[in-house]
Amino acid sequence: MIPMHIREYEKITSLRSKQIMGGGIHPCYELLYVSEGEFNIQWIDSAFTARGPALFIVTPSSPHQIEQLSPVLDCWFVEFRLQHAEFVPSLDVLRMWNTSQSHLDWSADSLSDLRDTVQALDKTICANLPRTSGDIFYRIMACDIQKLMLQIDHYATTTLTATKKAALSPPSEKWSAHSHIYGLIRFMEDHYMQDITLDELAKRSGYTPSYIIRLFKEMTDSTPFQYLNELRMFAATSYLQSGEKSIQKIAESIGFPNIHYFSRMFKKKFGVSPTEWKKTHV
Repeated sequence: MIPMHIREYEKITSLRSKQIMGGGIHPCYELLYVSEGEFNIQWIDSAFTARGPALFIVTPSSPHQIEQLSPVLDCWFVEFRLQHAEFVPSLDVLRMWNTSQSHLDWSADSLSDLRDTVQALDKTICANLPRTSGDIFYRIMACDIQKLMLQIDHYATTTLTATKKAALSPPSEKWSAHSHIYGLIRFMEDHYMQDITLDELAKRSGYTPSYIIRLFKEMTDSTPFQYLNELRMFAATSYLQSGEKSIQKIAESIGFPNIHYFSRMFKKKFGVSPTEWKKTHV
């Protein structure tokens, strides 16, 4: 039995800057390794700019998007599902690791073992061995991924944690403001089905609406309304895939009492109506 299910992997060389390369939301973990080039990545409530080498880990069903910034971008990705008792770092550790990619020194001695594992995966993926040589190489890839997760957890909880504590003392005014906005983001994620207004966010944070919008764009590259709409749209796709609610009930469940407005916003987001989307995804 293969230790984990590897759904898809691919090596990509892109020669078009300023393009959205991929992302979205899917039910798998994803490893994204960029060996060369500069890019932006948006993941849940965070946005990062990094240059290869860089390795990001995306959690299942979490919105993400990758934008190429440099003329050339070399990268690969692996999508995988856990089968039994495989280990992955906690969300807090993954946030810490992903955040570090904008400034991580991959030549450091402390990363030597982790570098070796990434290079082993790189060799396997670039040589296309699993597709040509059978299950044994899927097993090798799965073991390398599991090893990589353990190495990242160890590195993040030792080296990165110590660095983060030093960097946070004393906190800057900017960090404090971003922490308040993160609190608003979590509030919106918990209450996305309710009628949340900019005035309510201003009252909760003590900031002016214009300042909230500016900080939101810095952290999420979107306005509060755009972020709320994203949450609702992805919640809608989850309900549609379950097939248990009517379109009207789904609209009400995610904060749209008007089904026509919901359908219009859904089509604006996904290019098709909720009914058409369901036909092709269920």
